[in-house]
Amino acid sequence: MVSVSARSGSGSDRKDLLDLLMARLAVLLGDDVLERDRPADVAGTGVVGTTDETAGTAGAPGTADQSNAAAATAPGSPHPADARTLLESIVFACLAESTDDERVVSLMHTLGWPAHYVCCSIAGTPPAHDVASCAASIRSQLPPHADGTPQDCLIGEHDGNLVALVRVDDGTSPDQVAHIAETCFDGHEPICLGPTRQNADGASRAIRAVINALFALNACTREVPQPMRCEDLLPERALMGDEDARDELITSIYEALKGDNPNDPTLQTVSIFLDSGASLDATARALSVHPNTVRYRLKRATEICGWDATDTREAYVLSTAITLGRLRDAGLWRDDGTL
Repeated sequence: MVSVSARSGSGSDRKDLLDLLMARLAVLLGDDVLERDRPADVAGTGVVGTTDETAGTAGAPGTADQSNAAAATAPGSPHPADARTLLESIVFACLAESTDDERVVSLMHTLGWPAHYVCCSIAGTPPAHDVASCAASIRSQLPPHADGTPQDCLIGEHDGNLVALVRVDDGTSPDQVAHIAETCFDGHEPICLGPTRQNADGASRAIRAVINALFALNACTREVPQPMRCEDLLPERALMGDEDARDELITSIYEALKGDNPNDPTLQTVSIFLDSGASLDATARALSVHPNTVRYRLKRATEICGWDATDTREAYVLSTAITLGRLRDAGLWRDDGTL
């Protein structure tokens, strides 16, 4: 596992680094080394053995095959477990850095992940800061696939926190992942449950969500549940540039309140209520309606989007969502999605 930053490095730098890493992997590793069900073929000196069928897995026939076979049998060649750990570290670093193209999909496939899947993320501090033991504990608690193979789980480290991406559409559910988070991480430190997403691009967003949520917790003055969910810090994540958080605020709150009917007063009522300092009477006067009408509309808004404008924290979530939505409608996004 490697420690990565979800906010450092340019896209070009990451692409060049990934190309270099994949070229190096092609020389050092064969697909047989990475098979999760194959026992290590280890000689007395710890050298990984090869067969005629696997000696040339890196590509061209002839001298290239002989070179690859020599690399695989030379002292210091990667042990299967070490090779898998290296590859997991590379994939985790790529996903945490928003690199989720076909190369990463190919690497994940090598690790056993299918092309299409549903996943979620968890993050927290390992007990006694023992990353290896915490990772092993998480893997041991995941139910295997129907064929008995281990559940797909990608683990990495970031700023002292362990982050696990778990597949939840084949033998494991998000509820089980939540239970694992509570039992495997240090309960005295923040624990975060990430969103459920699909495929490689979703996996990247799920990993970044928990990383950003734990970082954004530093700016949150309100107590959050333990374990918390990424949704508990949507405004802070959006303000620090988390596009997934911004999109969720706009889609699930602003657009939901706006609705399809231009005459629907729900969004306007919530907006005026928030701007008036949560005053029913001031909102009623501004809209020329009875305060009970305002109460009804606010209740309906909560039913629509799930956030209550009369709660101080949730009002902040609503206010952030409405502001972002209006900026989006005004066409103030750049091509890259930033303001």
